[in-house]
Amino acid sequence: MKIVYHCYGGAHASTTAAAIHLGIIPKDRLPHFSDFQRIPYFDRTTSIQHGKLIKVGDDADGNEVFVLGRRNSPRLVIHLITEFLRLNGEDPKDYLFVSCVQLFNPFMVTGGFSSRAMGWVKIGRPMVTFGTIISFPFLVTIVRRTLQSIARDRSK
Repeated sequence: MKIVYHCYGGAHASTTAAAIHLGIIPKDRLPHFSDFQRIPYFDRTTSIQHGKLIKVGDDADGNEVFVLGRRNSPRLVIHLITEFLRLNGEDPKDYLFVSCVQLFNPFMVTGGFSSRAMGWVKIGRPMVTFGTIISFPFLVTIVRRTLQSIARDRSK
C-alpha cells in the first residue's frame, strides 16, 4: 500500500502527518519546535514540487508513505495521478490519498505563505510551526484513522 498525505503545498500538514505515521515524531504528546527539524521536507517544499509524489519513507508494515502538494485542486491532481497509474498498469486501489487540509488555522496559512511563497522563512517558519502544533491533535487523529483503515483493508 502507498499512503499519500496531501495538503495545499505539501510542506506542513502533510509532512507532519507523514512524520507521525512513520514514528519520526511522537504522537502521544505535543511536539516542541525542535521536533519539527527532524521532519523531512517540513517547510522546505517549493512550488516546483507541487503535484509530485515525494516519498518520506516506509512504515513498519512495509507501506510506502508520501506527501503531495496539490494547491487548490485536490480532485484534479488525484484524478490525474490515478489515471496515470491505470495507464501504466498499476492499481489505483494500492494508493490511499489522505487529505490534511481541513485542519488549517490562520497561523498555518499566514506562516506557510510567508515562509514558502514570500521567502520570509525567519518570520514564517516559527508561525507555521506554532500553527502546526495547534493542529497536531487533529493530525494524530487523521493518522490513527488512516492506520485503522489500512488494518481493516488488510484483514479482508
